[in-house]
Amino acid sequence: MRRMFVFLLLGLFLGPVTAVLAFPVPPLPDGNLITNPWFRSAQNPNRPGLDGWTDAAGPNTYWSTSQKDSNPSPDNVTGTAARFASGSGQGGGTGQGGVDAFLYQVVAADPNKRLLRFKTHWVTGWIERAGVTIYGSDAPDGPWTAVWTPLEVTQATSSGMVWTETPLLEQVIERGYAYYKVELFGRYPEGRRQGVKFTGVYFSVGEAIAVTELPAVPVGTPERVPASTPEPTLLPTETATSVPTATVTPMQLPAETAVLPTNTPVLTPTAPATPITASPPTQTSQIGWLPWALLLVFVLIIIGFGWLRRRS
Repeated sequence: MRRMFVFLLLGLFLGPVTAVLAFPVPPLPDGNLITNPWFRSAQNPNRPGLDGWTDAAGPNTYWSTSQKDSNPSPDNVTGTAARFASGSGQGGGTGQGGVDAFLYQVVAADPNKRLLRFKTHWVTGWIERAGVTIYGSDAPDGPWTAVWTPLEVTQATSSGMVWTETPLLEQVIERGYAYYKVELFGRYPEGRRQGVKFTGVYFSVGEAIAVTELPAVPVGTPERVPASTPEPTLLPTETATSVPTATVTPMQLPAETAVLPTNTPVLTPTAPATPITASPPTQTSQIGWLPWALLLVFVLIIIGFGWLRRRS
């Protein structure tokens, strides 16, 4: 009896803690235009519900709710989510394979803002296609124009039954709209049971940052100007007669023997430079060093006789 009482106490204390710590996630950013982003009941926030959302096939047709510890939750409530899969979950419609299921919500926004922001938590099993598409319109009932698909999943990119969180995505569109339709979509093969679940849906609009584009400056090869071609310099002439540049008139120097008037200064032309060559030795220079040579020979003869006398 005492052991059973202990187990009951542990169950009472550990049960809520396990639910709180099962899959905690941060709260969504401010400015969310989505009503009921965590898919909870308007009458009982501790229970799941599709309040604020519309099943395109009709109320409680394909989309149902899910509440379990493995679903993401930003607070101490057991995680809740919108569900499209086999069965009816914790309430709502019944999933069916081989059909396209849409769950959407229409929100009002400032048409002057062209920046769209989106994020969500999602999980897929054996899925053909799943995703989110955002439409814009000037009226709450359309017509709708698709402006952005922030999430698109196929079987090749399926999360494999693991919850995945998209980052905060942003997209600038050509013009803003007064109304947007945020549409969740899912389709899984006929005969399968696992589909797709969504929770924590976030959508907002903001001011697009204007980006000023600078004009393109062509980058080309500059023209090469020959550096060896100087520009001609025009000199003023005393007469109007043009002098051809191709004809050069040689200047004749006056002969040295020309007779000049006495009252005119004599112009002596500069003689051309003559290479300097060594002058051959003259006869006088050859005779000048001959006595010194004879004297040197005489001295050598005397020294030679002295050397021979000492040896004898």
